[in-house]
Amino acid sequence: MTEPTTPAEETGDLPTIERPGTDERRSRLGVRLFGLALIIFSVVVATYLLVAYFAYESGRAERVEQETISRVEQIGRQVELARDDLAQGSENLALTRLEWVLVQDPNNPEALALREQIAAAVAVPTAAPTDPPAEPDEEAGAAEQLADEEALPDLRVIRRLVVTEQWEDALSALLAFRQQHPDYERAETDQLLYDTYVALGLQYVNSDKIELGLNYFSQAERLGNLPQEALDYRLWADLYFQAVAYSGVNWEIAAGYWRDLCAAAPFFKNACDRLDEALVGHGDQLAYLLDWCPAVSIYQEAWNRRPSENLGAKLNTAREGCASATPVPITGTLPLTGTAPITDTGPGG
Repeated sequence: MTEPTTPAEETGDLPTIERPGTDERRSRLGVRLFGLALIIFSVVVATYLLVAYFAYESGRAERVEQETISRVEQIGRQVELARDDLAQGSENLALTRLEWVLVQDPNNPEALALREQIAAAVAVPTAAPTDPPAEPDEEAGAAEQLADEEALPDLRVIRRLVVTEQWEDALSALLAFRQQHPDYERAETDQLLYDTYVALGLQYVNSDKIELGLNYFSQAERLGNLPQEALDYRLWADLYFQAVAYSGVNWEIAAGYWRDLCAAAPFFKNACDRLDEALVGHGDQLAYLLDWCPAVSIYQEAWNRRPSENLGAKLNTAREGCASATPVPITGTLPLTGTAPITDTGPGG
């Protein structure tokens, strides 16, 4: 006898048996994969941050090193120029240079030694001006003798004002004296007036009244040749006016004037700071016109002088733009298709 079969067995539709633990294993595998992805992501981010940090530190160290090199070179040049000024008798200009150097490097031994040398030379007492020997009364008329007696006290006051460097008062007194006594001790009053004009010129050319200082130089030049210090300041003032005129209009030309002024007299009108500004302005102009390759050299010069993160970013952008610039091919055909190039032929050719 055969055993009875069930309907399910007759049709062959047997129930599917689910293995225990399959969903749990899948869930664990997903969690492990997600955790592994998080670990990889964290490692990548940490590596990127570490590289970025070291790159930043390296860039900062490079910026500090470049700025230090530029400052040391400029300080050395100003010390040498101060020695030259001292050799030429321009103690005031030498002191001006040395004071600028000591602001940048307060412990500079060469600048300190030169300043002490100049101070010692200035401290040497000079002989006080003496009155010219009086001529015998019999050689002068009564009227002339009376005028001399009136003029001599005034001249003594003027001498004292000049010796004590009270230049404004000395100039007023000299002009009044020469108007009242035009022929009395003319050679001496010419020299006193010359010295006063030069001193006032040097005083004002280094202030906001540059034009007034230049005017005093012109007045002094009518009485004698200007000293080298005055000639230098007059040249620097001309460079300054030219640079200011082109700043904001043509940064390339302005940078040329500021560059010359910064090299010769960095203490004059913040010439080096203005050079940095002009270089960045010139680079920005070129970048705006997409002249990336010329902009690289300008930004590089500015960065070499005074590195900064902002300037470094501009320099990198210019380098990328210069590298990606595609040269325009030069062909022998005209831009319009279907036309032949123009040939240089003579009449009836």
